[in-house]
Amino acid sequence: MTDALLDTARASARMTFSDAEGDARAELASARAKAEHLLDEARAEGVEAATTTAAAQLAAARREAREMILGARRRAYDAVRSGAIEQLARDASTPEGRRLAHRLVVLVRDRVGPSASVRRSGPDTVTAVAQDANRRAVLGPDALVDHALMCLADEIEAVWT
Repeated sequence: MTDALLDTARASARMTFSDAEGDARAELASARAKAEHLLDEARAEGVEAATTTAAAQLAAARREAREMILGARRRAYDAVRSGAIEQLARDASTPEGRRLAHRLVVLVRDRVGPSASVRRSGPDTVTAVAQDANRRAVLGPDALVDHALMCLADEIEAVWT
């Protein structure tokens, strides 16, 4: 009888051990599947984070490049503008400069009215000033160059593209 009990106990132990091995394999397979799923999620989150970061960095780089381009354009525009204004001021005492100054005197008088007092702001200057009561007009190198550049806006824009 002890042998029968021992055999039953051994069979029961083998069955329990076999069941435990099956449970362990199932648990291990489940843990591996969960780990693989977590790894896949982490990879996807990493790709998404990298994509978001890359997009933000690309946008910042584009903004910085655009600011650099606009700054360079502004410096070039300002250099052309100031050079043209300085050249007009230098040419004020030439025959062409005196003709331009006379034309500006006529233009400011036309703007303010025939009874306006008109003067040049100096003997060797291209700037003309007209005033009549509370109406006043001033035309000089700054205004001339700004007007010329405004008239050339399309051509200037074409240079940048």
